[in-house]
Amino acid sequence: MDIFARKTISLEQQIMKSIPVLLPIANLIICIAVFLTHKYAETAPPSVWLSFIIIQLGISTYCGILIKRLHFGANCDELTGLYSRRYLNSRLGEEIERAKRTHFSFSLVFIDTDNFKAVNDTYGHLTGDKVLRKLGEILKSNTRSIDIVARWGGEEFAIIMPETNMDGAITFAERLRGTVENYNFGFKVTISLGVVSLHEEITIDELLTRADIALYAAKEKKNRVVNYSKLIEGLN
Repeated sequence: MDIFARKTISLEQQIMKSIPVLLPIANLIICIAVFLTHKYAETAPPSVWLSFIIIQLGISTYCGILIKRLHFGANCDELTGLYSRRYLNSRLGEEIERAKRTHFSFSLVFIDTDNFKAVNDTYGHLTGDKVLRKLGEILKSNTRSIDIVARWGGEEFAIIMPETNMDGAITFAERLRGTVENYNFGFKVTISLGVVSLHEEITIDELLTRADIALYAAKEKKNRVVNYSKLIEGLN
């Protein structure tokens, strides 16, 4: 298991979350260091240094918030708060390379919200947005900290499950399907899921195509989980 790489990613995420606090602290330390080493520190009025420190803290706080917002906008979906398709694609490449090095399998789950157009047409787009946000919450609360949960687009979601084989991914997908089916949205909401597991060297496009094929098969009957490997075996 590539522990160092995963810890590095986790550390990077924690830094980005904390940067509005970290930047002012770092700036305060610099201000104190300048104050203690500057040759005019003892003669300059305290109000001058206090004003300087307050201005620097304000600037660094604003910059920290701005950096966090830019990072969030580039990597997260605004509606659901989940990761964006762009971020998932970048992590997918990393997971494929990690799987090659470590020989650990990982799985990809594609999810589609069944009959979502009917939800928008019947209850309105605001209600549709509420459904998507709640689905995002359900996905996050039912996955592990190492899983990457993203909004793929529209009413579709995707989950990268590191160090998870097909059996584990199918068990998870069935549990998730049941959780959504039994949740009280005020009306019936179900999901269809396509699951593929990487146990060989393939490209990102090939992996996405396989997941898409499995999802398409699940959507034909709806409220189903389809295993790509078994689907292909059945066709041969």
